[in-house]
Amino acid sequence: MRAIFWFKRDLRLKDNHGLYELSSLPAEIIPVFIFDKQLLNDLDGPASRTGFLVSALERLDAGLRGKGSQLYCFYGQPEEIFARLIAELKLDALYTNRSYSWTGDRVQKKVEALCRKKGVEFRDFHDSLLVPPEKIEARKVYSPFFRLWRSALEREDVSVKPEPERLLTPRLKLPSLAETSKLLAHEVNHHWRPDYAERRLKQYNFRSYDEVRNKLDEDGTSRLSVAIRFGLVSIREVLAAARKQLKVESQYVKELAWREFWYHVRHHFPWTENLEFQEKRRGLRWLNRDEDIKAVEEARTGYPIIDAAINQLKQEGWMHNRARLIVASFLTKDLLVDWRIGERLFKKYLLDYDEVVNAGNWQWSASVGADPRPLRMFNPQLQAQKYDPECRYIKKYVPELKKIDRRLIHSLELPSYHQPIVDHRSAAIRAKRIYLG
Repeated sequence: MRAIFWFKRDLRLKDNHGLYELSSLPAEIIPVFIFDKQLLNDLDGPASRTGFLVSALERLDAGLRGKGSQLYCFYGQPEEIFARLIAELKLDALYTNRSYSWTGDRVQKKVEALCRKKGVEFRDFHDSLLVPPEKIEARKVYSPFFRLWRSALEREDVSVKPEPERLLTPRLKLPSLAETSKLLAHEVNHHWRPDYAERRLKQYNFRSYDEVRNKLDEDGTSRLSVAIRFGLVSIREVLAAARKQLKVESQYVKELAWREFWYHVRHHFPWTENLEFQEKRRGLRWLNRDEDIKAVEEARTGYPIIDAAINQLKQEGWMHNRARLIVASFLTKDLLVDWRIGERLFKKYLLDYDEVVNAGNWQWSASVGADPRPLRMFNPQLQAQKYDPECRYIKKYVPELKKIDRRLIHSLELPSYHQPIVDHRSAAIRAKRIYLG
């Protein structure tokens, strides 16, 4: 048997369900990764993001070579590349891990249809979520979902599978990672290295998460979102590390469940990709003022906490979760900018960009999505005072304020800084009028 294993968002050997299953068979295994041309063009992000992906693949390739194998890489449309490989290599099967995102699912279905047409066995495996979304009946609110999810999790096998001992891979005249990466615009990512995840899992104090997760001036979050997005570690490894220190009801585990809630919403309500979950909130009269949108992306809103968060996003390709909430509220409520514009802003810069989670969170922040709450609007000044009281976060990412007294920063008494592009109190009145009619 000769089979391709198609790596996607699972760039690891350990606890990789599809690879584990395939490696248990007497098969020649051809590891493949495809730089999806259309997807990369659509993301249109910094070259450092592609650089991180290349580094992660280099690490994967090194691991495969240690197993007697290697990674073959391509640049183009997956269904076109697989059509050629099926013809050239006389394949019997194509194995992969299941794609649950909108884009990934569309691409995978095209490849699956191709395999059926060509008489090639196609098998996909549950890997990237703790509980497959189809196993939980539809829920529109997180709390009842979490109860069902927690119960379903007890029935799931979340054990961590080992790496394959050895992989039998034929030597083929196919492009290597080094050859294919020359076709891509990429540069070294100095903020993130693909080997960070395993160290972080061992070093992170999950017990402190509840207490410090919202503090902007502390390294209180796990920062594992990038690793989870690219599959550098499995979601089961993350759960196992958390469970060593925490109870299953802990806030950290609830955050893992929030991620799965958005995939649950995507599965049961797939039209939420570009449409508000709440019918009553469709067609809101967004202002979408170009000057406001530009001021946010250029980090000159006059609110230091917003500007700091945007600078962190653009410099590091990551933003603290509390900062994401503040920015999303400011954009959609204070400025009345369509949540889809905010979603595209994060899509452009976030290294951990996940279209399902991002769309869910932006709709939630804009009060148009699932798990509806009473209209909530964050005051950016109060948020800064509460979660960055000494202005350490602000001063790190807005260095021109480094020598300014924190009291002046919190009061916005900054004559030499950008003036606020909106008055929060007036904006709150306006937002309530628009949202509540």
